[in-house]
Amino acid sequence: MEEEIKTTGMVVDETMKADLLSSAKWAKFLLVLYAIGLVILFAVGIAMIVLGEKFGACFPGAPQAGPVPPCAGNVGLFIGIFYLVLGLIMLYPLVKGFQFANNTKAACLTGSEEKLARGFAGMRSYLKFYGILAIIALIIYAIIAILGVIGFAAMHGSCPA
Repeated sequence: MEEEIKTTGMVVDETMKADLLSSAKWAKFLLVLYAIGLVILFAVGIAMIVLGEKFGACFPGAPQAGPVPPCAGNVGLFIGIFYLVLGLIMLYPLVKGFQFANNTKAACLTGSEEKLARGFAGMRSYLKFYGILAIIALIIYAIIAILGVIGFAAMHGSCPA
């Protein structure tokens, strides 16, 4: 449920425009680095899928001079697919971040309120994505901590004194 915000006739002065323009430029710089990282993630994912069975022989416990265990070759495949799925998920905030950077820059240069609104909508979506991701991470950490405490208690509860 979105809150309704009343318009106040807020005016963006030249100092605010300069700050917004600077923020948009820095955002674009960071997003280009983010895009490069995603390209590397996709490349590694594809390499893991293509060369997956070669990576299985490198794991500890794998025979040095013998056949590779049947499941070892699938490790690269699974990691490669995981990287590709992760990369696809991470495309969304990249697009929204560029929406913020490009529209905010255009709004500052042209004075377009519509572009500024689209820029802020992109920033809202970008931050909302990472907020939800942070909540998910905190829940996973809490579950891991609870399981760790239960496991620790179970280990020490079963040992004779």
